[in-house]
Amino acid sequence: MNSRKNKVVVVGAGMAGLTAGAYLSKENYDVLLLEKNDRTGGLVSTFQYEGFSFDTGPRAFVNSGMVKPIVKDLGIEWETLDNKISIAIEDQIFRVDSMESINEYKKLLLNLYPNKSKDIEKIMANIYKLSNYTKVLYAFDNPYFVDYMSDKKFVIKKLLPWTFKLLYTLRKFKQFNMPMEVFLKDLTDSQSLIDILTQFFFKKTPTYFALGYYCVWLDYFYPKGGTTMLPKLLQEKILNDGGEIKFNTIIKEVIPSESKLIDSNGNEYEYDYLVWAADLKTLYKDLNVSGLDRNLIEKIDLKAKDVYSSKPAESSFIMFAAIDRPPSYFMDKGGEHFFYTPSKQGLGDTNKERIEELLENFDKKSKSEILEWVDDFCNLNTYEVSIPVLRDSNLAPQDKTGIMVSCLFDYRVIEKINAAGWVDEFKREMEDRILMIFSKSFFKGLNKDVLFKFSSTPLTINKMVGSTGGSIVGWSFETKAPVFSELGDMPKCAKTPIPNIYQAGQWAYAPAGVPIAMLTGWHASQEIIKKSKGMILNN
Repeated sequence: MNSRKNKVVVVGAGMAGLTAGAYLSKENYDVLLLEKNDRTGGLVSTFQYEGFSFDTGPRAFVNSGMVKPIVKDLGIEWETLDNKISIAIEDQIFRVDSMESINEYKKLLLNLYPNKSKDIEKIMANIYKLSNYTKVLYAFDNPYFVDYMSDKKFVIKKLLPWTFKLLYTLRKFKQFNMPMEVFLKDLTDSQSLIDILTQFFFKKTPTYFALGYYCVWLDYFYPKGGTTMLPKLLQEKILNDGGEIKFNTIIKEVIPSESKLIDSNGNEYEYDYLVWAADLKTLYKDLNVSGLDRNLIEKIDLKAKDVYSSKPAESSFIMFAAIDRPPSYFMDKGGEHFFYTPSKQGLGDTNKERIEELLENFDKKSKSEILEWVDDFCNLNTYEVSIPVLRDSNLAPQDKTGIMVSCLFDYRVIEKINAAGWVDEFKREMEDRILMIFSKSFFKGLNKDVLFKFSSTPLTINKMVGSTGGSIVGWSFETKAPVFSELGDMPKCAKTPIPNIYQAGQWAYAPAGVPIAMLTGWHASQEIIKKSKGMILNN
């Protein structure tokens, strides 16, 4: 048996840390993952409560030409299921079955906004164009994880022509890099129409991403057994290849001059290389730069200032509920995964000027005034609805249904409410409002058939995974991210100014869902492999 290679410590056993750990342990590195919780996966998890299964993070995965290829490249077998998306606004609904379904989207909008037909024509033309550009990105699995070169015929006839299309697409994306709200204002004066098209995205999401997302909806899938199967399988891979995972471990100090970490219990961990796959602000907060070169310290300080000053993206509020109705009822009402907007009015300034005024004057507001804002926020919002049992019949008791309803939510609001001491009451108020909205519209009388309900807030996410602001995708689009954000720069995303320390995860590239987080983990592993091989050659 070959001796183990360099010692690599990975901090954070979310999707990025697990991916880095899996590739490094596969290459026979001495890998130790340190995780603050008692399980792996970070936000990606499925938990059971009274026989019902609920997903805590993403409701399903976007393959993006990466997730499935990475799993296959690691030699992991798993079963995946279809995950169709539906879009519903007021009493209008359609199923996203193919690119041709864009016409259904257009009909829906024309029915809701008959006086804006010309605006809708222009908007839908851009949605169709950008969705087709996005489709180019997903035409083939990422070549990092697939050996295309062995099939010369495929390379010449398909891969090379696609490469030219890809370069053209990336140039086009740069032309549509402005915030979606700004772009749409040039196409319509209807704020309601703009809101309906954008309010389930993060604020100031680039136009190419938001309006091209129609194609992404077609790329969703769901693992049999719940989303938790992905981290579970990666964890098993690491352990089977000789890696180690230590749970309930919180790092309190990073000392790069000594290549050492110290946890909250005073335990020390030496490393040759470190992959930081956790919150980036925490890394720089815990960093002890004593013993490093002065010029290097200056570079690290500059990066730290960028990291500290950057804003995290929005978080989410999630209601989990068990319903005494069979899954078949919900299959006929949107299916396993859909986005529902109860009013075509849209949020307007509820989540813009009004929320800023609320935050600024929170201490002067009565509870009833705050709940008045909550009323509008709930009634005008867009909700993501996920029903696990409609993908996998084992995820709920027979003839019962578990349902998750979520919306984007500003961490600052729940932070203020928490300081005022009424978070639990607020959660009940949100749950009751959401249930009433669905009971009056999409799922008639739903509130009468609730077996139990509970919810999580941005505070829950912050506490669970240590994500600044409870962010679910890393950095906000509202400020310049302190990391790379263009696809061409992706190979450099894992590097930091700190010797032998690499970064991975949702804070290492912007924006970063599960596929990008996993890709950053792979890049971190490759940087280590490349550097360690270079050191061996030099010796």
